[in-house]
Amino acid sequence: MTIGRRDLFRFPLRGVLPEPDQRPRRPPIGADPGQIPVVPAGPPVRVTVTAYGPHEITELHVGQLELLRTMRGRWPVMWVNAESLPREMILRDLGEIFDLPRLALEDLGDFNHPAKVEAYGDELLFIIAHVARLNPGLELERVAVFLGPDYVLTFQERPGDVLEPVRERVRASRGQLRTSGPDYLAYAVVDVVMDHWFPVTEAYTSRLDGLEAEVRRRPTGETMERLYQAKGELLALRTALAPLNDALADPAGDPGPLVKPETLIHLRDTRDHGLQLLALVDTCGERAAALTDVHLASTRERSNDLVRMVILIATGFLVLGVVTSVYAMAAEPAGTFWWRLPYLLGLMGVAGLGLALWWGSRSWRRSG
Repeated sequence: MTIGRRDLFRFPLRGVLPEPDQRPRRPPIGADPGQIPVVPAGPPVRVTVTAYGPHEITELHVGQLELLRTMRGRWPVMWVNAESLPREMILRDLGEIFDLPRLALEDLGDFNHPAKVEAYGDELLFIIAHVARLNPGLELERVAVFLGPDYVLTFQERPGDVLEPVRERVRASRGQLRTSGPDYLAYAVVDVVMDHWFPVTEAYTSRLDGLEAEVRRRPTGETMERLYQAKGELLALRTALAPLNDALADPAGDPGPLVKPETLIHLRDTRDHGLQLLALVDTCGERAAALTDVHLASTRERSNDLVRMVILIATGFLVLGVVTSVYAMAAEPAGTFWWRLPYLLGLMGVAGLGLALWWGSRSWRRSG
């Protein structure tokens, strides 16, 4: 089985990346393949293991990774989860214990790797984007899932367990998790990460509803800033989601020996969810673009109205000024001005009324 790499896009927002002092240092140019990026000092890595079978389960916080070596093979399924950016030494130890390919270790250590599904022999590596935070700004993180013959390894970039719903299902023995193999656990992890996207799309739909009402009432410069921010975040969501849907098409069609046919049906359903999410994100992006166009058109219309008003006022004063100047130049010697003032005011009124009637016939006034 051959599954091509699907690294079509990269995340465009700064919020996707950790702080500069926590970014892994890439291997030097020309280094051998399989070099693990070096992660500077940061939050400690928390490693937990959940090993289970149909009738029993054990959960441990792993202080020494050698414990995993002694546990392997004693349980039908062993799930190892690491929270926070994995350090080079931890990846090397896990690679030695579970015999992971060096290229897979390099991908697991690269937090900025795009979403993809890749096969290493019979084993599968899933890299999925997850929305870590929505307010006050969008932040994406990466969740990596490595499926082996009797184990599943998961890596989360940030502290805080997004996979707790899966762990609760294992504890309560709900569904097929306790009676199925590691392939079903890998599917459950991918599916729960995908399910977290639906509240995000609903939040953006509500957000755009509010912006639409604001654009229709009286948009401001702040409205435009929020529209541009929403457009950028929706672009980031699409950039993170599109390559994953493309990548899931391969294991859904040719999963390899580790994925059972009954699990394959669920994996195809997860891809359908991804397509629905992508359609929702595209719809929100189109709405944001349309609202931006409406806002710009409304701003131009208000600017045109202001220019029209200035022209009308200037034209009116120009006509009245001409009438006044002509009257002043034609006036007789002093003493005759005041008793002819009503004629001047009447002439100015007639001129003003004529201008108003002409402006009205030209439909220069704003309707509504």
